[in-house]
Amino acid sequence: MTILRPSLLRRISNSIRLSRRKRIATVDVTANGFVYSQGRKSVDVPWGDISQIDAGVRDYFTFDSFYIVVFAREKKLVIEELDDGFRQLEFAIHERWPQTRERWLQLLSVPLHQAHYETLWKR
Repeated sequence: MTILRPSLLRRISNSIRLSRRKRIATVDVTANGFVYSQGRKSVDVPWGDISQIDAGVRDYFTFDSFYIVVFAREKKLVIEELDDGFRQLEFAIHERWPQTRERWLQLLSVPLHQAHYETLWKR
């Protein structure tokens, strides 16, 4: 049996990236999509503009974090589970694209300190 050991360098670089991102973003789900806000910047993302949804687990030094990447037109938004409104967005995505739910839940239960990334839905 092979024991996978997390990469210390990867964990440290992810933690530094998180600490540089000083503001946690906000996600507000609307009837037509969602609005992603970070600082003074807001991006309106209509459901019809979304062409792909990816998800992954990032391995930080002290914890693992789930995140999604939403591709919409020329936009690529990385939304972390620590962002305010993430759970509401999760429910809205599962309601609109029910096929994403099973794989989403499997990603949430990956072994600790093992980074993962995959496409959940693509138009």
